[in-house]
Amino acid sequence: MKPATNQLVEHFFRHESANLVAVLTRAFGIRRINLVEDMVQVAMLEAMHAWKQRGVPENPAAWIHRVAKNRILDYLRREKTYEKAITLSGQSIDEQESIVDQWLEEEQLPDSLLRMIFVCCHPSLERKTQIALTLKTLCGFGISEIARGLLLPNETVKKRIQRAKNSLAESNVRIELPSADQLTQRLDVVHDVLYLMFNEGYSTSHGTEPIRDDICEEAARLCYLLCESPFSAPTTKALLALLLFHAARFDARTDEAGTIILLEDQDRSKWDHRLICAAQSWLAKSKSDQPTTFHLEAAIAMQHCIAPSVEETNWDTIVILYSRLLQLRESPIYTLNRAIAVGQAGHTREAMAQLQSLQNHEEMKHYLLLDCALARMYELDGNTAKAIDSYLIALPKAVAPHEKEVLEKKLRKLTE
Repeated sequence: MKPATNQLVEHFFRHESANLVAVLTRAFGIRRINLVEDMVQVAMLEAMHAWKQRGVPENPAAWIHRVAKNRILDYLRREKTYEKAITLSGQSIDEQESIVDQWLEEEQLPDSLLRMIFVCCHPSLERKTQIALTLKTLCGFGISEIARGLLLPNETVKKRIQRAKNSLAESNVRIELPSADQLTQRLDVVHDVLYLMFNEGYSTSHGTEPIRDDICEEAARLCYLLCESPFSAPTTKALLALLLFHAARFDARTDEAGTIILLEDQDRSKWDHRLICAAQSWLAKSKSDQPTTFHLEAAIAMQHCIAPSVEETNWDTIVILYSRLLQLRESPIYTLNRAIAVGQAGHTREAMAQLQSLQNHEEMKHYLLLDCALARMYELDGNTAKAIDSYLIALPKAVAPHEKEVLEKKLRKLTE
């Protein structure tokens, strides 16, 4: 198959599989979620074969919807227990098919998608299990990508997802929207899922592309969908602002060869100022008496986006914002980023001491960016030899090819 067709199929898998899984699971029940996912996968494989032979149809989404729907209905027609259940409910399979067609209409899709997001975030499941299930079911992530995002072993994630599906099926959980008393708890999980999803796309652990625009776009799209729904909260709007501030820098984050360009080397004229304005607007709409971590992270991202250069960035404000974040949630990552801001504000020795203390933290011992941050502080302090040593320590910890490329580029630059 031509590369362009492959990309189109992948694009539609990311953007349409969530719709299909949501609608078909809503129609045929959570007990059949594995069957639904299998049939969606079959539809994608059929698309690859058919489009290779006959070309891409005029409406690819409708084509995939029809194939996935037909495959699951063909299967269910052979399932006597399903036929009996349909008869008892007073419906026929043809009537069920009509309902599916109705729910697959463009204006009906958001409702099914929102229902499925909240089902994946069911309160009977553990937090990380809720996140893993949503990433797998509605976002098309692989097990290894989810494992990296949640800092869990692959096998643990695989078992959690299957146990979650079994638990929801045994409880026969209905595909419905949360009640008012459940909303806050369920929204918190959805926000975490979208945040992790965007981060995975922004610096992916899969493949050779340093940025997967489709993953990031899907996270922002789902967040926008939530913002436009009756379930939107100030935190939802702050999260969307944060995602848009980061997305605004996409075009400047890689060179023509696809290698990551660090913040200090980016051409800021390539930043998307329309997205920055949109992000500022959503951040303004998110005003709250109790700012969340997403509010503060969005405020930090805005400081980067409105600064003319790294040197002219308001690092003192960023240090204050990270201090407020640490008051809300103790996190070695926030501590790391605050230390970087302290160093960029001109206090490199203080920053080094903070970063070195993090080396004793269990979660940070193998964390690539800690070594990179130390190297950056040595650079700012004029100690090139120690900067090189820190980058050399970081190099074996790089997982993705683009991470190795960035480090090797930095080492070449410093050596020269």
